Amino acid sequence: MGARLTAVIAILLAALGSGRADAQSGPIRILAGFPPGGNVDILARVFADQLGKSTGRNAIVVNKPGAAGQIAAEILMASPPDGDTLMVAPDATIVERPLVMSKPPYDAVKDFAAVAQTGAQDYAVALTIKIPPATLRDFAAWAKAHPDGANFASLGEGGVTHFLGLMVGEAIGVPLRHVPYNGAGPANNAVMAGQVAATVQPIGTLVHQAEAGTLRIVAVTGTRRSASFPDAPTMVELGYPSVVATSWFGVFAPARTPAATVSRLNAFFIQAMRTPQIQAQMKNLLLDVHELTPAQFEALIKSDTEHWRPIIKASGFTIDVH
Repeated sequence: MGARLTAVIAILLAALGSGRADAQSGPIRILAGFPPGGNVDILARVFADQLGKSTGRNAIVVNKPGAAGQIAAEILMASPPDGDTLMVAPDATIVERPLVMSKPPYDAVKDFAAVAQTGAQDYAVALTIKIPPATLRDFAAWAKAHPDGANFASLGEGGVTHFLGLMVGEAIGVPLRHVPYNGAGPANNAVMAGQVAATVQPIGTLVHQAEAGTLRIVAVTGTRRSASFPDAPTMVELGYPSVVATSWFGVFAPARTPAATVSRLNAFFIQAMRTPQIQAQMKNLLLDVHELTPAQFEALIKSDTEHWRPIIKASGFTIDVH
């Protein structure tokens, strides 16, 4: 990273604490609502490292896994709106989680300040290599002939991968039984072992297994093919235009964080994502970078909420307690 960019980031972050007498005394916290090792944790640590270097302060990642990121989100809600507590979260935490709850603990827009999107990627449909189908159409025929094995692994109940799996089943004309797992690791292990026939996940969580040949990616949910797996057609190409979805990650602050602070944070994260170190991490995670302003990011959250609301309602799935 060049000296000029380092100086710009340092100035931006120094300004974040302006107006607070103790701004340089405590650590900057970045909440991660998922266990160490996953995409959320990796992104949080990459940005925490950059924050620490740029501000001269201690920037720490606080892992609070559980309830699809809800625990971390509620901690963020209760934190002072001073820019010293942030959260890295996926769309599943911000958008879909409150939509599946009969009594949502938070609102995607009202209870958080959208700071910056920190990467996006499409989902992929993958099959176990323990069954013959090598295409989605072949899988549809196989699933009809083997209803007991017509199932899919999700990354947990009430998340995007849950509803996308149901949508894939509806699209191909085969009811797929949902088998929830606690994260990508257990879900992928089940698919690779042949305990579950299929899974729908962000493509970045499947890339290593697909490259190793331990599972097959047969379709992607984006509007164009993946550069990493160009042979996998989109669901639209296959004739299923209703199955289009993109996963994203973002940084959030508590609601009522001053607009000037949010703006400065947004500038920091955009500059940070231009550095070679973070670009390399993004590429490794197969994340596309979109430099959105806070207003643009908030508009995306509102749009995604309205997209998923009827889908989740039609599924009949709810979580009654939290």
